[in-house]
Amino acid sequence: MAITSAFVMMGGFFLIGLYVAGALGVLSLVLMYFFSDAPLWNIMGNKAWETNTNFILIAVPLFLLMGELMLRSGMGERMYSAVSRWISFLPGGLIHTNIASCAIFAACSGSSVATSATISRVSLPTFRTRGYSERLVIGSLAAGGTLGILIPPSIGLIVYGVLVEESIGRLYLAGFIPGFMLAGMMMAMIIGASIMFPSIAPKEPGTSWRLKFIGLISMIPIAVIILVVLGSIYLGWATPTEAAAFGVTGAMILALINNSGPPITAWLLKKLNNSGSQTGLVATLQERYPIIDGQMRESMTINWDMIKDSILSTVRTSSMIMLIVIAAFTLSFAFARLGISHDISTWIIDMDLSSTQLVIVLVIFYLLLGTFMESFAMLVTTVPILAPALVATGVDLVWFGIIMVLLVEAALISPPEGINLYVLHGVRRDVQAEMEEASGLQEQAGTITDVYIGVLPFMAVMAMMIILLIIFPEIALWLPDQVKGSR
Repeated sequence: MAITSAFVMMGGFFLIGLYVAGALGVLSLVLMYFFSDAPLWNIMGNKAWETNTNFILIAVPLFLLMGELMLRSGMGERMYSAVSRWISFLPGGLIHTNIASCAIFAACSGSSVATSATISRVSLPTFRTRGYSERLVIGSLAAGGTLGILIPPSIGLIVYGVLVEESIGRLYLAGFIPGFMLAGMMMAMIIGASIMFPSIAPKEPGTSWRLKFIGLISMIPIAVIILVVLGSIYLGWATPTEAAAFGVTGAMILALINNSGPPITAWLLKKLNNSGSQTGLVATLQERYPIIDGQMRESMTINWDMIKDSILSTVRTSSMIMLIVIAAFTLSFAFARLGISHDISTWIIDMDLSSTQLVIVLVIFYLLLGTFMESFAMLVTTVPILAPALVATGVDLVWFGIIMVLLVEAALISPPEGINLYVLHGVRRDVQAEMEEASGLQEQAGTITDVYIGVLPFMAVMAMMIILLIIFPEIALWLPDQVKGSR
């Protein structure tokens, strides 16, 4: 009776559009009120305290803040320009830059939404003026953005690791090869489509080697952040939370240098000149960085707005995530108290499926679930229930974690619910409005259907990646076994 009531109410809450945290919290209270005599009202406070003081989960807002600082400081725009100079010669032109830039930016931000918003804002105006197929462009941005949930540091892997009590470092290592392998498969698909249908992507002009190497200078800040964050985790110098703190510090310093570099350089050159250290080099640099009245004040205003907007956006997103996690842990407790988790686990075990068969069944289940349920809700509502059954049937939780995160990626771009689709559609409309205002010409407005159609080839690539992971688990498990030893 409790199981039936739980799933009927859960389905009803999501179908009427109730917020995820509200749906999970209300479901917990209703179940405990009618089917148990335990004082859940008192337990909820304890669950909230345990969740919000979890050391690993502190990494979530820190990685979000790091991504926001990079988004608003202009580092993403310069990175995109540098990457395009190196790979735009491939069939498909700048569309490859979307995937490669998303993969690189994902290795810094850990947020799919931040990755999609950053790269799309930078790239869409260029594509509109060069005659690319907008459907394929939008599809590449939506799918490329989802790499942020798989390529470390990944917020999704952190939450999954906390839910199943698995090593975050091992999960990060497991996601590294599949993440970049998926990016490569997407680029291969773009090459094939561009060769078959040349009109979807015009051939890009070549770029001189000098410009290519000059562009690499703008990649240095990104490389520094990646080395600081991932290097400290993989070498065992820092936990994911400590590495996230290092990443925020590095992103903050680089963002401030980016915005205030010219006025500070001009001020230092002036001091050198006044101290009698005038040289030919100083004079040349002074011509390049002249003193401009009000420039320092303007840069300070830009920095203040950047920090304020980054913090506010981080607070909004992390508050939403933490509230959902609190509700999910409360629901998990209610299910355990009422025996629902045990009953579901027993039912799955009694089906007598092998570990591979069970994973295939769950893959189909999650693909169907992702068409109407938000990705993060899928993760936090189902994993705590399924984890005991997965352990009982011998499924490696690290291996399943990578498959699970890939399925969550698919949910992010799965019509009609995928959040990345709506983020990109909104950015596309903003870019269109800006271009119309600049040119004074009315452009034909695209619809959300274009976005749906554009992501379908990339969803097929994700399906192929999931199949490869099921057939060859070593794709995910080889690197963590090599670094941390086999289990």
